[in-house]
Amino acid sequence: MSNSICGLLSGTQKHSVPLKKADIQVSIHGFIANVKSDLHYVNDTDENMETEFVFPLDTDSAVYKFEAEIDKRTIVAEIQEKSQAKQTYQDAVDSGYTAMYMGEDDNAGDIFRMQLGNLPAKTAAKLTFAYTRELDLSSDNTGTFMLPIVLNPRYAPKCKESKSEDSLDTTKTLTSQSDIGMTYYPDFTMNVEIVVAGGKNLMESGNKMEIDVLADIIEKKITSSRKLEHGSDFSMVLRYKGFEKPKAVIEEGIKDSENGFMSSDVLMVNFSPEFKDLDTDMPCEFVFIVDRSGSMMGTRIEKAKEALLLLLKSLPLNCKFNVVSFGSSFSTLFPTSVVYNEENLEKALNLQKSMDADMGGTEILEPLQNVFKHEPSGSYARQVFLLTDGGVWNVTVIVDLVKKQKNTRVFTFGIGDGCSTELIREVAKASKGKATFVKDTDRLQSKVMSVMKNSVQCGITDATLTWKLPKGCSVINAPEKVPPVFQGEALILYGIISGDVSKNSLGKGSMKLTGNAGSKRVEYSMEFVLSRSKTNIAEETCPLHRLAAKSRLSEMEMNDSQEGAMVALSTAANVTCKHSAFVGVDQRTRETLPQYHVPKPIRVQTRRRRTRDSAHCSLVPQRKKKMDRGSGGYGYQLLFPLSARIVLPKKKKMSTPRGSRGGLGFIRGFGDEIEKKEEDDFGTMESTSNMQSGSSSRMKELIEKQKFDGSWKFDNKLSQILKKSPHLMETSSVVTDKDVWATALAIAFLGKEFPDRKDEWEMLVEKALKWLKTRDTGGKDVVQEAMAFLST
Repeated sequence: MSNSICGLLSGTQKHSVPLKKADIQVSIHGFIANVKSDLHYVNDTDENMETEFVFPLDTDSAVYKFEAEIDKRTIVAEIQEKSQAKQTYQDAVDSGYTAMYMGEDDNAGDIFRMQLGNLPAKTAAKLTFAYTRELDLSSDNTGTFMLPIVLNPRYAPKCKESKSEDSLDTTKTLTSQSDIGMTYYPDFTMNVEIVVAGGKNLMESGNKMEIDVLADIIEKKITSSRKLEHGSDFSMVLRYKGFEKPKAVIEEGIKDSENGFMSSDVLMVNFSPEFKDLDTDMPCEFVFIVDRSGSMMGTRIEKAKEALLLLLKSLPLNCKFNVVSFGSSFSTLFPTSVVYNEENLEKALNLQKSMDADMGGTEILEPLQNVFKHEPSGSYARQVFLLTDGGVWNVTVIVDLVKKQKNTRVFTFGIGDGCSTELIREVAKASKGKATFVKDTDRLQSKVMSVMKNSVQCGITDATLTWKLPKGCSVINAPEKVPPVFQGEALILYGIISGDVSKNSLGKGSMKLTGNAGSKRVEYSMEFVLSRSKTNIAEETCPLHRLAAKSRLSEMEMNDSQEGAMVALSTAANVTCKHSAFVGVDQRTRETLPQYHVPKPIRVQTRRRRTRDSAHCSLVPQRKKKMDRGSGGYGYQLLFPLSARIVLPKKKKMSTPRGSRGGLGFIRGFGDEIEKKEEDDFGTMESTSNMQSGSSSRMKELIEKQKFDGSWKFDNKLSQILKKSPHLMETSSVVTDKDVWATALAIAFLGKEFPDRKDEWEMLVEKALKWLKTRDTGGKDVVQEAMAFLST
């Protein structure tokens, strides 16, 4: 793959301003990561330059700091309304001042653009930015942190409605893989320092780390420094132990601040709600939309095919389904979704086996339009699974389409490095689904099946929160509406506290979440002990304030809220949004930057229904004051090519096996305990392929043999997979029905041979157990009998 010039660029001749080194600091405390990145560049030319670069950033990141250090001078950026920030920057550059600008690309919320005007000749520049974000949490008590390094090309639809001046040239710059590269010094280094509170047993392999996080040693920290490899994102998998109980943390506001938002205390709660007797037999329509573009070639398409096999075999009997393939065009297995039966399943499996990454580009909108032009059948709830490794520029159009759908949830899967986080997250949010990211070293199959379990559950709708706090205190939710709730899935919520929560009043509090599960009213109550945030950086960065603001800003954007209200909150929290940007001018000669005029706050009566934006407005400062930006917590991204111009001086800028969540009827305990050896604090991970080679093909062959109703047929192929002779299998049967015995043997084999992959076969086995209950077993525990037979 050829690399074109990128990084900081200058001038019409695109002279490179090489990246000399990158120093990254990642600090993780609990479920929150603070990230800082220092990027060191050198301008070796004899001219002042205006430079520009682009970098990827997770769309849920709260960016709260941007600075540049040039020739021992520091430019500190602050947030303004976006068009005003652009004007401030341009006026400064035109007047000969060094200035900087950074904001979201107008067409992509997970891509940031930065401009540095009047970068002096023969001068080094250090660019620093900082953000905070939540980790992606799973029901198996693991969390994932990803540091985006790769920015893949974004597919430009054939008919693009509009393109602003601030957007990238999608037709020229980003349409081929050859456009990705980086201009480095020969001795370029990319260094990362990781600090994890409560960390133990750190394992490292390439650009991936795995670590245990223990609640009982949370006051201790583990630190690791390493040089990152180029060409792939950096990721960490954290296995949490002792974090099962609900927890609430209060982050104190800046009491001497005149900023209404930053002076308030912020409450964060995290919990995993459990609801009794949720309906898991609701009729559903499942639509599996699989990316078959050229970039899916190799292991990605093979993982997608195996994941589709598991999904098809795990479907409930009372459902309808369809399979959609897409690339530059799309095709459907059936014109509309069909009843799940043996004949239709066979057609789907034939397609699954023949799939290849041979359909060109990544046009996601058209297949979704085709699916949605058909209303869900009758009482069927539509569950859409979208698997893709790409990104597109028309995310807003896709999100608007998804928002209009009724009785439909979209579960998105971002595959591999460089996948658009905006596409994956925002489409899931718009439909009350769930977003999942799968690195190339992860098992897509296990993550897909985890989401499948969520999809067959009745969704919790119209959820509300009721708080009980010390007397005189009340809470405004951030976001205002409770996000999608799934059984057993970790949920993090924020609240802005009105009233004085003094140290003397800290103690117990409670929260009750109520909602509708179909026609049933459900609730989940939790008590918690209020405690102060104990992170060393909390006082400087105010991570909970930033994340509360970001969650509300994301909600406001999804609801198409007024631009002025969003800019007001963005300015108050010093966190960027779609309508705001950072701008800074050389402090040595700068004049006071013009401030965005914040609307007067709307006072809210707690017993009255709030308007869409009023909850936010009640938190906005009444008087303007320069924000405290803080200095801790941070992150790093590689850069992407952009044309830029010279400004001449003027006379006068590892996947881990998921833990089991309990037994399965006859086979309770299978896979619940996986033997683990003691590890030192540091070690080296085996590659996923090495750990999962060998007998895993037998698991796939066994799953392929399962019939649509969940049973297995007694035949020679089954005996080959189990490595038992047909005669021995037959004479050892404890029942007269051979298929009952074959099904019991298959269930026992999965539990015995693949306990660490229980999350993948669990739903297949549940389906098989339901089938066994409809057959005559003579009162025998056939699965235990089968387990005893396989153990001989």
